[in-house]
Amino acid sequence: MLILAGILVMVIGLMLRFNALLVVVAAGFVTGLAGGLSINDIVGAIGEAFVKNRYMSLFILILPVIGLMERHGLRERAEILISKINAAT
Repeated sequence: MLILAGILVMVIGLMLRFNALLVVVAAGFVTGLAGGLSINDIVGAIGEAFVKNRYMSLFILILPVIGLMERHGLRERAEILISKINAAT
């Protein structure tokens, strides 16, 4: 039952509107620690998944692009777009 603590971390982190990527990584670490893995084992599992899964590298490459887009107003533009859609209904 303690292994499900990662889900609690996800729910609380997203409800508090923390960065989703950091919340997911934190939940993974909490789940790994609750499951009895050491920090080295958790980081090793992430590294192994990175090496085996080529799409993980695409994810890492896209992160700086998302950061730049958010810095230049992506969130504000999305809010404006959503408010226009809500006004249409």
